[in-house]
Amino acid sequence: MDALLLIDTDDASYPSDDAMETLGDIVTRTRAVGGVLIFASTKEDLADTPDEELSIFVPSEEDLVLRSNGPDVFECVDDLAAGLHDMAIDRIIIAGADDTAEAPSANATADALANADTDADADAPANADTDADADAPADADAPGAVYASAMAALVCNFDVIVLSDSTTDPHGELVTWTDAAESAGAMIKKTADTWLRM
Repeated sequence: MDALLLIDTDDASYPSDDAMETLGDIVTRTRAVGGVLIFASTKEDLADTPDEELSIFVPSEEDLVLRSNGPDVFECVDDLAAGLHDMAIDRIIIAGADDTAEAPSANATADALANADTDADADAPANADTDADADAPADADAPGAVYASAMAALVCNFDVIVLSDSTTDPHGELVTWTDAAESAGAMIKKTADTWLRM
């Protein structure tokens, strides 16, 4: 079964009217079939925003609304992967706003997968250095929320589809890292070509 994961689709983060219209189609299709729709926000300044105002697609009571304090929602939301597996979700369709500065190289993608694998290890002890790093400013080369979450979903044994025409940078332009994501194992599809398995 599929889940549609939309990350940072608030007005300020997701400024592209074209991408919004394109993504709106699959949101409507997901709701029409009673599918699993997840809205995630990684923006600290939206922490107190009511759920229904967290996205331009207006989350409803049936939708799952998540708040993450980092770009990788699988790392920052306790038991997200386990909960989705318990719901028989095996494929994540992902889109939204991503602030990756440039297309990740093959080495950066391998590092992201290795880090996600380490982060996904529930038995790993907490590290004080890691906690200190969480307060450090974001690295310009750090992956954005959609990319980081897509890589983490792969490590958590989900199939991943990145919607190439509905994933934008902060300026509303389509992201340039889809080749790197495909090399890592994600499928890259246009929104209209993506059929939901519910």
